[in-house]
Amino acid sequence: MLHLRCGDDIIGKLHQAGVPGEIAKWADPLCEGPLRAWPDDAARRLERAAWLSARYGQPEPVVLADLESQDIALAGAGRQDEVVLWFEDDLFDQAILIYLLTRLAELAPERTSLICIGSFPGIADFVGLGQLSPDQLAALFPDRLPVTADQFALARQTWDALTGGDAEVIWAIATGGTPALPWLGKALLRYLAELPAVRHGLGQTESLALQAIAAGADTPGHAFHAIQRFESRPWQGDSMFYAMLRLLAMGPSPMLAPTGGPLLPAADPGFRSAKLELTVEGRAVLTGRADWCRLSGASRWHGSILLEGPEPAWRWDERAERPVRR
Repeated sequence: MLHLRCGDDIIGKLHQAGVPGEIAKWADPLCEGPLRAWPDDAARRLERAAWLSARYGQPEPVVLADLESQDIALAGAGRQDEVVLWFEDDLFDQAILIYLLTRLAELAPERTSLICIGSFPGIADFVGLGQLSPDQLAALFPDRLPVTADQFALARQTWDALTGGDAEVIWAIATGGTPALPWLGKALLRYLAELPAVRHGLGQTESLALQAIAAGADTPGHAFHAIQRFESRPWQGDSMFYAMLRLLAMGPSPMLAPTGGPLLPAADPGFRSAKLELTVEGRAVLTGRADWCRLSGASRWHGSILLEGPEPAWRWDERAERPVRR
């Protein structure tokens, strides 16, 4: 038996719980950065490693080796009597779940089981499996369910959409109902909300971060904890948030400026407590009097969607909750 988890947060606890078999992580954060229909796994790992290295300041060979080790664990699924996926309902988990189901449809289509929850008895503010004790995780194990043909098919359809470069196709899946994977629709809408907003060019997390700092959260650490209250399903780890936040303090017209010294790398332990404040441009963008895309002129990949320069091809209409092509 092989257990796969999108991180290492419960691996030790699963060992303590005594679940049988091997336990491994597959945790490339596919909700961020470039996605495409790569010709093979090696091409995927090379592009993702380059992006993750640049994003998080880790040596590219180290990142690449980690991705390779995760793929080796996944490839072993074909030799197992059963593969058990441990997931929850947020965007981070759902994006990885879609990819793994797409792969496991080829490797172990009749031997894959799923544990995927959005709540747990007795925990009022459930965020994820990492909150659970070994005994609580053990209690979930007997309730795992075989992955159905409908779930595999929806995962394939969604992965094709995420790598297809058309935000409208993703939106159609999100709003058309996803009964086979009940939490997928909301996760996809949250993914699309990271597109630049029509009103000011900020993604939803960027907007929440600036609002938190404008309201008095004067460090990245304070801002991270503040915005968690506004997420119906928190999905970002703090390192993901810090990397995003630092980009807002860069470029020709930064939204944020350090007040107590130079701008530290996001991976520096001191970045968490560094003092930041909104710039004049940041306040103008936050109130809709200026546009972040036009000020920064930056280009980036949001999955398979290229957001290029001051007038990106796609934006997010916050009121209609749908993507719009410009």
